[in-house]
Formats: sequence, C-alpha cells, structure tokens
Amino acid sequence: MPTIAALLPGRRMAVPDADPVLRAYLNEQLAAATALSEQLRRAAALDVLAAERTTLVRVRREVAADRAALRTAMRRLGASTDWAVVGVGWLSAHAGRITPLLHRLPVLERVAGVLPTTHPTRAAVVEGLLALEDVLGGLHRRAVAARLLGELVAAQGVRGEGTASVRGLADRARRQQEEVEGAHRRCAAPLLRRSTD
Repeated sequence: MPTIAALLPGRRMAVPDADPVLRAYLNEQLAAATALSEQLRRAAALDVLAAERTTLVRVRREVAADRAALRTAMRRLGASTDWAVVGVGWLSAHAGRITPLLHRLPVLERVAGVLPTTHPTRAAVVEGLLALEDVLGGLHRRAVAARLLGELVAAQGVRGEGTASVRGLADRARRQQEEVEGAHRRCAAPLLRRSTD
C-alpha cells in the first residue's frame, strides 16, 4: 500500500534501485550522449561545414532532447545519474578536440595537392570529414543502444512520461545518421571530383 507521502500532489512512489550493472550501462550511454552533443557542436562550428550547420544544430537539439528522455527513463528504472561517469564522457569529448590533431597531422600532409586550390583549405575538408565521422560513430552507437533501452523499458513495464520518447530513440538515431551521412558525402565531393579527373 502506498504511503501518504506518495499520494500527495507532486510526489511519486519510490522506485527500487536498479541493478548496479544496469545502472553502470545506462550511465555510460548518458555519457556517450553528452559526448555526442559536444561532437555535433564542434562539427557545426567548422567553417567548412557552414552549409550543413542548420542540420547539425537541429540534430544536436534532438540529441539533447533524447538525452533528457534517457534521464527520465533512468529515473523510472531506478538508475541514478553517476556524474563522475558523465563528466569523464564530457572531458573525453573535449580532449578529442586536441588529441586527434596529433595523429591527423600526417594525414593532412599526405593530402597536400589533392584538392583544387579553389577549395577553402585542404586541411578544412579533412577536418570536416573526420568531425562528421566522429558524429556518425556516436549516432551508430546510440541507435544500437537505443534498441536495447526500448526493450529494457518494455521489460520493466515502465510507463508514463518520457517512455514514448525512449521507444522512438532508435528510429530517430537512424534518421539522424542518414542526414549526417548526406552531409559527409557533400563535404567529400571535392575529393571525389579530383579523384575522377
């Protein structure tokens, strides 16, 4: 029988704590969504991707909304947020702004002379492609994990606010992936044109 506190307006019945392994998994997915949002922000800020900025900003807003839906599902599953894990995800996304340059510089040197001089810069094209590939990796992981999250929510019999959003996560991630793949193809067009000359 519910307690009086649980029946008061604005109060919910306590949810049992989730299995620690499930909690750890969900927090890893929350951290991945945080990192994906940062990757999208970084990609949208690149001049070479200015034509794709509207799409990238919209996808970032959708990822933020889906992250909120994930947090709602976590609360309903009894999985508290581990801010240390989320913080590490955020830091790793920011470190990604620096560390890839260390191993990408030789790539930029190898493409010297590959692109026509009318393109803004050779390095910008490569940087744009790599930024979009980082985003695509995050979206693919999200689509795979979202399927499992939908099954977890259904198996636990979770209902109410946010569950419909969770069930649509996988489809949204696949649609977003297709849109970013289109941006990647358009960004790569100068490379493809030169290779067929």
